[in-house]
Amino acid sequence: MNIYTKSGMKNDTKKLLKQLTWASTVGLQVALAIFIGLAIGVWLDSRFATFPWFTLVFMMFGVVAGFLNFYRFIKRQQRED
Repeated sequence: MNIYTKSGMKNDTKKLLKQLTWASTVGLQVALAIFIGLAIGVWLDSRFATFPWFTLVFMMFGVVAGFLNFYRFIKRQQRED
């Protein structure tokens, strides 16, 4: 099967590569959002010498932000199909 034509790649191949690119970044986005929220919370707790309330709150913000990115990815995939 030849994926190259005179005008470049076939549309199916372009679509597949685009989907693979988005899918490969979703896991990283979720993990980074959680760890960034956790790091901000830990830093604020150490700065103000409080019980880990900031850690818990900002970790939850990170979890929500990560899964919001995942939700947006799912919606984008449904729209393209």
